[in-house]
Amino acid sequence: MVLINNKTGDIKKGKQGEAVYQLHYGKQMRRVRREKSGNVSKVQERRRGLFRQALDWRKGLNRHDRLVIEQYAYQGHFRDSEGVTLTWDRMALKIALEVPLVEVLA
Repeated sequence: MVLINNKTGDIKKGKQGEAVYQLHYGKQMRRVRREKSGNVSKVQERRRGLFRQALDWRKGLNRHDRLVIEQYAYQGHFRDSEGVTLTWDRMALKIALEVPLVEVLA
């Protein structure tokens, strides 16, 4: 669907074939619409699966486990790469997605 005003208004909105008309910062813009590629690498599929598992794990936490994670998170000792304190849900995802460090004590 495309909405086109006359020459004095000159406003076009919507899709027409592969063209998309839209307003960007108050100015009319025409761009080409292309379908997204469906090719996903094996590594990306694996990472998506791990993220889904992490979300399911976080959703399945009982109240006590959630409170423990909240206490650690709100103490502010754990921060992201930009130095912002993690919320409990972000910290739970980080715990689920990180590879554990194993040390062998002899």
